[in-house]
Amino acid sequence: MRVEKVDLHGLSLAEALEKVEKNLNWCIKHGVAVIDIVHGKGYHSSRNFSVIKKEVRKSLKENELIKNSGYTVIYGESDLPIALTFDEGHTLIVARGLENEYIGGRKQIEKNLAIYSKEGKKQRKMAKEINAQRKNSRKPR
Repeated sequence: MRVEKVDLHGLSLAEALEKVEKNLNWCIKHGVAVIDIVHGKGYHSSRNFSVIKKEVRKSLKENELIKNSGYTVIYGESDLPIALTFDEGHTLIVARGLENEYIGGRKQIEKNLAIYSKEGKKQRKMAKEINAQRKNSRKPR
């Protein structure tokens, strides 16, 4: 799965929107499966609000190229498997049908499947309970 990253840190709003449009056109033309737009969370802005994130996401929702070319917009904070390794500082443009795929090589995909499966969640919960019991048994009374 081919993934391209577009980093918008340090750009003005106009520069960021232009860079997104330019890279989006290239990536879709060349069949990139996932485009990772890194706009940040807005922590370094004067108002602690990411204006670039808001405007980029707005422009992507309205973008006809995305709608007509078989791609979909997925926010980094989404619970979809494709977005599990991302956060709200990212927006993904994903080829339709890949929303439920994991990003990474074979080892990373196997790790994600183990971590995020129902069985993996049960194992983590049991491990937490065992650790809590160990800590409670070590405390002096």
